Amino acid sequence: MDHPLLSSNNKQLRQRVVHLIRAGYNVRREGNIIFVCGGNKTTDMRMQFAEYCKSHHPEFNVFFPEFAMKNYFSSSVDEQFDIADFERLVGDLSHAVVLFPEAPGSYAEVGYFAAIKAISLKTILVMDSKFQGSDSFISMGPARKISSASKFHAAMQIDYSQPQFSDIVKKIKKFEFSKYRKQLSFTTFKAMANYEKFCLIYKCFHLLGIATISDIMFMMSSIFSTHFSRNDVIKLTSILIGSGYLMQRGDYGHYYVNTLREPLTNTVEGFLSHEKAIFLELSSIYSSSPSEFLSILEDSRRAA
Repeated sequence: MDHPLLSSNNKQLRQRVVHLIRAGYNVRREGNIIFVCGGNKTTDMRMQFAEYCKSHHPEFNVFFPEFAMKNYFSSSVDEQFDIADFERLVGDLSHAVVLFPEAPGSYAEVGYFAAIKAISLKTILVMDSKFQGSDSFISMGPARKISSASKFHAAMQIDYSQPQFSDIVKKIKKFEFSKYRKQLSFTTFKAMANYEKFCLIYKCFHLLGIATISDIMFMMSSIFSTHFSRNDVIKLTSILIGSGYLMQRGDYGHYYVNTLREPLTNTVEGFLSHEKAIFLELSSIYSSSPSEFLSILEDSRRAA
């Protein structure tokens, strides 16, 4: 069930949507995603820290990579999944990477993140003070490397039995979320930063109201012709879903923008009336759409 905008009858409207996307939006210079790694048990620090942030710091968008991986594997992909590449992408989109070495996977991530400059720059390594002496392997090796590379200067120890999560938050807030914006301006998909691609895909979902990944691929073709990476679009869409910017509706793989999250894009003042006119025309073509599409659209609007 394709989106009505994709119909050949609506080619002119689609071209206007593409023009609006190319010129009509600003984005923040960085996101508010806090990428958190560690254990999966409810008693583990990662899970407790996520709950703490949910209660005390709703401005943080806490993200677990497995949430996105689930959606990635449910999509049609053309290449083998590379967890390291995926984590590099998530790290690139994040404001901070909080790592609790408390499970086998997270032990491996300590060494891996220490070796990747783009991730170690944003990493806050939080070790258990009961087990990390000054001569431990992590303290002597990866922790020192992360501490020297991280802009947060953040290899720290806390008591896992009585964690003071506020100390971690102080580290995160050492660099406030950027309040400055820039225009979403681009020529080629390849030349765009990952965060710009992230915001572009988000905007496509927002303008379409509800859309499948196939619908977004069609829009990418309209914007970039054939010169874009399908797998990048799938990965970034998976992260949008996993971080709660997109919500699923219906049984056909449709997603809509979660309005409870702070928008990733703002409309440039000179394009406000243009955007309003496009939304009105989209509403007009929806009236003659199949009943199943209308039902999913109405459900998503009520949920939003």
